Amino acid sequence: MRHAVSADGTRIGWEVAGEGAPLVLLHGSVADRGRWATVRDGLARRFTLHLVDRRGRGLSRAETDRPYALAREAEDVAAVLEAAGPGALVLAHSYGGTCALEAAAAGAPMARLLVYEPAFGTAAGPVFPEAALADVEAALARADLEAALETFFADVLLLPAAETAAMRGTPAWRARVACAPTLAREARAANAYRPDAARLAAVTAPARLLLGTETTPALTRSTRAAHAALPGSELRVLPGHGHAAMDADPAMFVAEVEDWLGISP
Repeated sequence: MRHAVSADGTRIGWEVAGEGAPLVLLHGSVADRGRWATVRDGLARRFTLHLVDRRGRGLSRAETDRPYALAREAEDVAAVLEAAGPGALVLAHSYGGTCALEAAAAGAPMARLLVYEPAFGTAAGPVFPEAALADVEAALARADLEAALETFFADVLLLPAAETAAMRGTPAWRARVACAPTLAREARAANAYRPDAARLAAVTAPARLLLGTETTPALTRSTRAAHAALPGSELRVLPGHGHAAMDADPAMFVAEVEDWLGISP
């Protein structure tokens, strides 16, 4: 286990595993570093993994004296990259991808970047529907974390009820419930975020976006918007997959990571 102190004084923690080039992994909302469990062993054969718990969960603290902001998440990413050392790579998923994009725009040094369906709003609408977000916030206000999580899965990720039911009682479900208090603030930040093409124009790290053909329309829009805003980036489509290809086909996902991040900078 390692930690760094971010620019605002918040302690950010992560786990290190594997051997090879340093790879910083950033999970999405209602998740922690365990989100990568299905691909962890496969990736650890090629990379030294820096499995981050983003602020407010697991090994990382929540800010105590200032409001939450996506800019603080970007500073967290920069602190981890500095600790990981020169040549660090970045793999990010969902809202973690939004954090990675903002970190890149802010000048955080990374050798290569792979983002799987970054979550943020576009001109066509929010990535987190306002009605669903209001229901999530109401559930959190009455401390019903499971209801908040169920609403997120059903009305944001559009998961079938059977998939959510199958998760209940598993370690992954318990971990996600524990992260639920961070969901509303991240959703608000994601809805408000727009990639700044002028700032992203200065990014020199080679970047690729992954997009599943079966993902939600909102995530399709945000991924394509990120691709358009990031000069020279590549867009790679994952046929038959939605927002959780690392679970549906771990071997395929590991191969995708190796295909892009296994290339020498």
